[in-house]
Amino acid sequence: MVAQGLPFSFRKEIMRIAVFGSKKWSNYNEIIRQVTLMIQDWVIDNPEDTRFTFVHTAIPGAENMITEYIGKTESFLRQKGYSIKEEIVRGNKSAPHLNDIDIIERGADLALIFMTDGCKRTSACLNLIKEYGIPYKLIKD
Repeated sequence: MVAQGLPFSFRKEIMRIAVFGSKKWSNYNEIIRQVTLMIQDWVIDNPEDTRFTFVHTAIPGAENMITEYIGKTESFLRQKGYSIKEEIVRGNKSAPHLNDIDIIERGADLALIFMTDGCKRTSACLNLIKEYGIPYKLIKD
């Protein structure tokens, strides 16, 4: 990936992906598809960058499915030369929206947002991501 106007590319030691998802998300196959495509697309443009950390709160729904995806694919991806890990943020139970800000402020390179209709949390997260200028992919169910 070459930044416009610069004669060199920036490498990421570890690609950090913030994941935000609705508790009502139920489409596990779409999680698999979207995360797999994101990894493949990144590695095509950045073949040396094969380390990924997914940062999320592990709440039920889409974020919990990310944990399941990592558990099921980590060994397979390691055989292909990838490192895939997760970092779970569970700091503030009385003000959970602060956990979402914490995820972003830990340094997200990209955000995946799995949104269902009427989910206020993922809408708020999308607004935060835009405010912080983080590239994102919005996936609606």
